[in-house]
Amino acid sequence: MISAELTERRKAGRLKLGYCVPAFAMPGPGLFRVPNVARIEEVDVLGNAREAERLGFDSLWVCDHLMLGREQAVLEGWTTLAMIAGATSRVQLGLIHQANLFRTPQIAAKMMSTLDLLSGGRFIHFFEAGMGRPEQVAYGLDWDDDHDARVERLEEAINVIRALYASDGPIDFDGKFYHLTQAQLAPKPVQKHVPVWLGEAFPPVIELSGRIADGWNSTPVTLEELARRLALLDASLARAGRSRAEVEISFETQILVAPNLAGLRRKVAALLERAAEAGAGTAQPEVLDFVAGRTDCLPESMTGPWIIGTAAEAKARIAELRGQGVDHLMLWFMDAPKSDGMTYFMEEIAPSFR
Repeated sequence: MISAELTERRKAGRLKLGYCVPAFAMPGPGLFRVPNVARIEEVDVLGNAREAERLGFDSLWVCDHLMLGREQAVLEGWTTLAMIAGATSRVQLGLIHQANLFRTPQIAAKMMSTLDLLSGGRFIHFFEAGMGRPEQVAYGLDWDDDHDARVERLEEAINVIRALYASDGPIDFDGKFYHLTQAQLAPKPVQKHVPVWLGEAFPPVIELSGRIADGWNSTPVTLEELARRLALLDASLARAGRSRAEVEISFETQILVAPNLAGLRRKVAALLERAAEAGAGTAQPEVLDFVAGRTDCLPESMTGPWIIGTAAEAKARIAELRGQGVDHLMLWFMDAPKSDGMTYFMEEIAPSFR
């Protein structure tokens, strides 16, 4: 189901901008998502979320993990998102890759309808089949090593949720994985149709996306790989009698921006310093050369899938992403939880795409 708002936004060439809220501790230079955080307890999570809304971001996102980052210290996603919903008033809200196997879909439906109702209709349901075996097993949760089977279970979970949303009375559901007897969902979400997003380019997920998704997300990849993934999505949509006109395309990526090369060097140096303090690994030689001024170029492993550089460089990369058909950016600010990076982005870069 495509919204009139998305159609109008595409015609005008506008992007939606999402802020990924820091909710886990420093993962090290290999990922660089929240490298300035030694301990998640040091972060003003709600303050970051409120500041992102004040700056004009359109959506806020929280990761959905039980163990992640340094010392496996990550905030629980649903609890955090509910707190953020109460601390904000305008932005859309979602979990990044909401894990189906963490919660039964009937309980998730109740949680989602409640959050959507209390937030005034701001929820996006970004769902996944489950990708983190270690955390599932550690917490004693259901797991199946067969990815295709997990996607089959994901589709049935979506059907359970949609059946509960659609019915004004009790329902029975007798599926392969889930069974309900006279289950009733009341009150209902504010949105008559809560958008369902899926992500990644695994064949069974792409096929499911082609049939039912309202949105599709890619994690950080190069422009070439994004084009390949979108071609797979287009083919899947065509097989289902649909087109990309019916699906919001999201791109999730790391971002680091600064007014000039010297400022960028200082930011990267600060990331490496904090990573070293935490014993979080060693950076690539090319990154060390960049910080030392021996080169003005960061490695392709960073510049290829991420948005990194001056305002002009960031604008050029975002224009390329928009040219590929991206409607919505989900941004992990590498200098978070400091706000100067996202402030600079919203003041100097974002206006070109709004």
